Amino acid sequence: MHDDRDLLHKIIRSLREPVQFGPAFDARVMRAVRGMPRHARDTLWSRLTTPRTITVTPLTWGFLAASVLVIMAYAGIRSYTGSNRAGVEDTRRTAGARDSMRRVQFVLVAPTARKVAVVGDFNGWDASHVEYQAMHRGGGVWSVTAPIPKGHHRYSFIVDDSVWMADPQAPRSIDKDFGMTNSAIVVGEQEQ
Repeated sequence: MHDDRDLLHKIIRSLREPVQFGPAFDARVMRAVRGMPRHARDTLWSRLTTPRTITVTPLTWGFLAASVLVIMAYAGIRSYTGSNRAGVEDTRRTAGARDSMRRVQFVLVAPTARKVAVVGDFNGWDASHVEYQAMHRGGGVWSVTAPIPKGHHRYSFIVDDSVWMADPQAPRSIDKDFGMTNSAIVVGEQEQ
């Protein structure tokens, strides 16, 4: 222990001594550096096998996503303007899809909710789809009237972007894929 204390005092004294900088000091430092063994990272093999950290910024991903969207939009515009006949067929298909859609009102009473959306097999279970965002009507009542294609469908409400809730006023349907309880709806021909 006494030797350790002596060594510590010797180091402290040497650190307190003024250092003379100049050509002699530079030469002394460079001689010491050149005398050191090559560091393992300087070898080719170690450079190839040493793990490296790669930082990807959100800006990089955003640029990549924007590039993909531009390419997809360009491809879509080219296919749309490719021929007049294709445009006519697209118009007919869209009109046929509109005829098969019915407007359905969804209502949920959720007094503490800040946001409510309807998701189902008719919108790809997409909670961000604009047409299926419910509006607060007061008194904790949320509702939305949205286009639903004719047929049998499963759906749920998503409350505050995190809570999946079956419609308490509709029949239940068990999802075979995830075991969740959803609501069931049958959309038929519109009565005149």
